Amino acid sequence: MKVYLAKKNGAVIFHTDLAAMKELDGVSKPEKTVTIGEWEAAGSVAHVGASGAIVLGEPSEVEAARKEAGELAAEEAALQMELDRTDWRVVRAAERGQVLSEIDVPLHERREWCRDRISEIRARLAELHLAAAAA
Repeated sequence: MKVYLAKKNGAVIFHTDLAAMKELDGVSKPEKTVTIGEWEAAGSVAHVGASGAIVLGEPSEVEAARKEAGELAAEEAALQMELDRTDWRVVRAAERGQVLSEIDVPLHERREWCRDRISEIRARLAELHLAAAAA
């Protein structure tokens, strides 16, 4: 099976049927033809490259943003797990009428840093999400 690719209104359209491409999009000749395996290996995505040619896969900046978002999400999960693992110390101190920042300064500071870093990560993820939506 083949996938037929063409440019229309600055974007890449794709079809697996040439007649449908002509009928639905008014394109009678594809600019690029690939196998279904190549199409799927590229994530079923194509874009118009800097040279104006159709390129399989995500644009490099989109790919980089997805990679960054994945790394940030993994870091956030690890930090959240660290907070979850030490929550009992906060509860225990509170039950005894103590304040963690007074009885275990290093732990208090580490938990504070984790919360701050999680906030930074969430802000960056929101930026990446907005940039992706605008693209």
